Amino acid sequence: MGRIIDRYLYSNNNLAKFQLNMHCPKIIPSFLLLVLFCICCNPTYGQIQQINQELNKLSSIKDSISKVNSLNRLGTFYRTRSADSSFYYGLKAKRTATNVNYRQGQADADLVIAHALFKRGLYAESLEILGKILPYYQQISDNEKIVRVYLDMLEVENKGISDRPKIISLLQKAIQAGKKLEKDSIMSEVYISYVNRGPDISDDSITYYLSKSAEIANRYNDERILNHIRLWKARLMILDEQLEESLPLVKKLLEDSQRIGNPSLEINALFLMTGFYEDEPKKVLEYFYEAFKVAQASGEKSLEIYILNYALEVAKQLGDKDEIIKIYSELDKSMTADWENSRKFMGDYVRYNTIEQNNKLLGEENAQRTMWIVIISFMAIISLMIIYVIMLRRSRKAKERIELLNNNANLQIIAMEEMKHEAIREEQQRLGQDLHDGLSSSIASIKHQLETLAIDTENSFLKKKLAVLVSDLTNAYDVARNKSHEWFYTDEDQQDQTFEQRIRLLTDVALPDSYYNKVIHIDEHALKHANMDTRIALLRIIQEAITNILKHAKAQKVDILIYEEIDSLILTIKDNGKGLDSKKSTGKSSIGLQSIKRRVQAMDGEIEIASDSKGTEIAISIPLNPG
Repeated sequence: MGRIIDRYLYSNNNLAKFQLNMHCPKIIPSFLLLVLFCICCNPTYGQIQQINQELNKLSSIKDSISKVNSLNRLGTFYRTRSADSSFYYGLKAKRTATNVNYRQGQADADLVIAHALFKRGLYAESLEILGKILPYYQQISDNEKIVRVYLDMLEVENKGISDRPKIISLLQKAIQAGKKLEKDSIMSEVYISYVNRGPDISDDSITYYLSKSAEIANRYNDERILNHIRLWKARLMILDEQLEESLPLVKKLLEDSQRIGNPSLEINALFLMTGFYEDEPKKVLEYFYEAFKVAQASGEKSLEIYILNYALEVAKQLGDKDEIIKIYSELDKSMTADWENSRKFMGDYVRYNTIEQNNKLLGEENAQRTMWIVIISFMAIISLMIIYVIMLRRSRKAKERIELLNNNANLQIIAMEEMKHEAIREEQQRLGQDLHDGLSSSIASIKHQLETLAIDTENSFLKKKLAVLVSDLTNAYDVARNKSHEWFYTDEDQQDQTFEQRIRLLTDVALPDSYYNKVIHIDEHALKHANMDTRIALLRIIQEAITNILKHAKAQKVDILIYEEIDSLILTIKDNGKGLDSKKSTGKSSIGLQSIKRRVQAMDGEIEIASDSKGTEIAISIPLNPG
């Protein structure tokens, strides 16, 4: 016999699997640890306690949501222990969650059911369910469940379809999703899966990912993953032909599996033990029988069939008819029991589909109910909109009346203020004129007489007295003359300043400094020859222009300039908004612009409007009649 250890690639993966060559060319692979990865992750005694605790709590739960969550936890605990039990609890959770329309409970139940279907060989059905629940978990950003779905999908792909690029893609997505996890315990399983199912990687890379998995598993005290890593290390040592060094490790794994009651770990360890007895096929057969007994105790009929087939190969190589008959007899029992389980499971699957159908019918009823609700809501909205439009129309008319009233009141107030200022100005001019023509002239006459008297007299004492009087009269004359000029001209400046203040008050209210950059300049002599009507018209034009800027321009900068040019008063209003539609500047759609044009025409003025995407400029020229 040659060496019992040989290497070959499995499913385009660089993970070498070793084989037994028992006296003949027939090959008996001993790589159960890879095929049984999910089973190897069976919970130990600690998880059995969790199952018992959850079962005890379940009977006392009254709330439907809490009951669904408890059933899903039980289904998850049984994932790798019993597909039938996992499916049973997942089915109960699905039915309850559907009845109370608990969406997350339905998705979690589907996750449990999908894995059970995979374990029973319904790969397409399992993938279909996983594909439906993945978008839901992505929508609610449940990253741990997203990783779990990816892991389950790649196991189904590997077992049923073996689409290697898709499996690698799923692993990469699982790693990316795992980076967002706060609790990364599931990542130890992801890294193990990457070694088992991932792309071709070197032995150093295998060691690296096993170390990352071990680091996480140690952090969370995850004994199931740590046992799997120990199996991997023993297997790698056997592949490197380190038989003496690996034998104690395998025996320790076998002892630990029996101590903690982990059948998957024990079966894997027994399969590894066969690699040390290439020259003793009877010993190999004994290990297969031990593995078969462990599988019988676990109730996994498909696992029994798997082990018995390898045992049958060894018995045939030995040529032991009694052993062959014995194995065939056990195979018949296991296959019959597996068929019965499958038939029962299919009945459960039919019930699952019934729940799905009921859920669909319920969804259709809800859809019809929702449609009626939408129709009624739409009609109610239409009614409310009609009422709103009527009220809005009434409100608009009332607003228009109020605005008209305010405008008329403002015009009257402005006119009255202008009349008051005009009367004050005329009175001050009259007083100034009287002061200039009356008192100033009298003082000038008296001063002249005193100066003449001072020249004619020769009395030095009198001359001095007359000089003092002349000086006092000169000061009085200057005061009277200055005051007459001040009264005659000052109010014109005040009136111009008042008009500028009105413009600033108007712009400060409509265009606050926190949102607009404003430049307002009014030439001090520009309004001297503008009468009251012209001033009021200018104010209204500025008001209309600012209204257009607020409604349409969406500007940030506004310039308002008033200055005199030859015999015309020039008003320019400029903004940096989006500009006017060419039709709006000339058509009937812009009431504000039409109003501005009418006011300019009433003053025999001219208007030019320049607008583009960089802004709008309104230039107005009004003829003046200086008096």
